[in-house]
Amino acid sequence: MGQPLERSQIFLPKSKVNLSYVQAGQGVHTLVLVHGLGSNSKAFTKNIGELSKKARVIAIDLPGFGDTEPGEFVPGMENYAHTIAEFVSLKGLDKISLVGHSMGGQIAMHLAATHQPEWLRQLVLLAPAGVEQFTAAEKEWFHAVVNEAFYLNLTDEQIEQNFDLNFYGNKLPKDAQFMLQDRLEIKEDLEQYKQYVATVVKSIHAMLKEPVYHHIENIKVPVKVVFGKEDKLIPNKILHPQLTTEGLVESLTMDYPTIDHVLLEQAGHFVQWDQSEAVNSIILKDIN
Repeated sequence: MGQPLERSQIFLPKSKVNLSYVQAGQGVHTLVLVHGLGSNSKAFTKNIGELSKKARVIAIDLPGFGDTEPGEFVPGMENYAHTIAEFVSLKGLDKISLVGHSMGGQIAMHLAATHQPEWLRQLVLLAPAGVEQFTAAEKEWFHAVVNEAFYLNLTDEQIEQNFDLNFYGNKLPKDAQFMLQDRLEIKEDLEQYKQYVATVVKSIHAMLKEPVYHHIENIKVPVKVVFGKEDKLIPNKILHPQLTTEGLVESLTMDYPTIDHVLLEQAGHFVQWDQSEAVNSIILKDIN
């Protein structure tokens, strides 16, 4: 067992949000965990306990997700990065490993490349968005297909199928069923669901509008990238059917040879869930 889990909120005046987060553990080194699109701090349920044995661990709910209300916040990679930087500043944190999953990985890279904060020690990117590149035509496809109407019209069965695709074996594990239940609970409140869907769609468009790949060269700290070999979401199977996860990582490390990378067997997009022990070990590897 790890350290006791504590949920708190802190008001960020610049971001104008009450940021919700969970924390556990203590130590000179801090791990800040940033979830992916449509997720929240619960995405790291299988990681926080083990990680908190050796470090202070904080998992945040980005604005519009989990227990953080969106308020006036406008979804965007830079805006999310600003929110994290503001949070770190107000909390007085230092010596941070920023761990980002999926969209959280793109946000982490954006923050590291554009802000280059002195408090940042390393990046650990779990199945990160932002390493797959899209043409202008492909971005137009996203804008045409991925909109609020698309999400609002999804049936419960389709939502469950989308969750299935995130995990190894294309099946939502029993211990992750709460993710589906949480989503369906949001869906029961139409106004809340519309707000949630709007945040998701704006975040997708922001990932396309604010690409990070060519800014990776500006990241001054060590970077680790972890992918599951059975990732069904990255690379995109519709737009890039011939591109494999291995090929994507090969191109990344060819362009940026200093990046450390790991491909894990029997793991899908939610690599920190499918192979939690391996991911925990990778995150803690350089922590004394």
